[in-house]
Amino acid sequence: MIGVRKAFEEIHQYGVNISTHLFKQSDPKTFNTETKLILENNPEGVVLAPFFLRESKEFIEELMKRNIPYVFIDSNLNECCKLSFIGQNSFQSGTLAAKLLDYSVPAEASILILHFAKQLDNMNHLVQREKGFYEYFSKNRPESKRKLITREIADPTSEESQNVIKTLLQTNPEILGIFVTNSQVYYLANILEELNLTNIRVIGHDLINENISFLKKGIVDFLICQRPEEQGYNAIITLFEHLILKKEVKSENYTSIDIITKENVDYYK
Repeated sequence: MIGVRKAFEEIHQYGVNISTHLFKQSDPKTFNTETKLILENNPEGVVLAPFFLRESKEFIEELMKRNIPYVFIDSNLNECCKLSFIGQNSFQSGTLAAKLLDYSVPAEASILILHFAKQLDNMNHLVQREKGFYEYFSKNRPESKRKLITREIADPTSEESQNVIKTLLQTNPEILGIFVTNSQVYYLANILEELNLTNIRVIGHDLINENISFLKKGIVDFLICQRPEEQGYNAIITLFEHLILKKEVKSENYTSIDIITKENVDYYK
């Protein structure tokens, strides 16, 4: 929200008001609750993280009926008539993760792609990251015999799910690289620390405190970051320029895909 607040400070003198609506990334019902409130308020523009594919499309249909422009952040839905998208290329971030692990683990080692998500097919950005990961190996290592394993864990907080991961790692010692497709890599890191598995290279997403802690311990090797403050700021400014200044805005605005390690995390801004 830092970027949103910064943008508001710059444009509030134009009579702009901003209301924020947060939802739980584990619960699409909370997304629907908030989108209904947004429609009741009848805003002139919307900044949206289309986290849940089906629910986002339903919301977008309502926005289009009312001629309300919308800007995507975090994830992009190419088939939608958005005003603009601001964020990472999810496919390319998956490709980057694959390249990092390809360079980091032995050629004969297996790699685990781990989704902490309910209804994965409804989470477009995670699906795109996985597709990018697999395409890297199909294009760049077609002769490779490396085994790629994908698992979906609906609730990483449950003891049952944690035992599933423990059993998977203990019965497949050839897994020496793991890519967690969202910000919850710290759940995996907790397990690796408990099992004292120090030889597995791990990549996750997002610079949150829990992940930073395991990054500094060396249990997580890389975090792929997407500058959320910058996305929020640019999304608000884009809507402002379109609605108030009547400027043309770019439809695609990709942000950098940053690789953070324990060596550079303290200097990342």
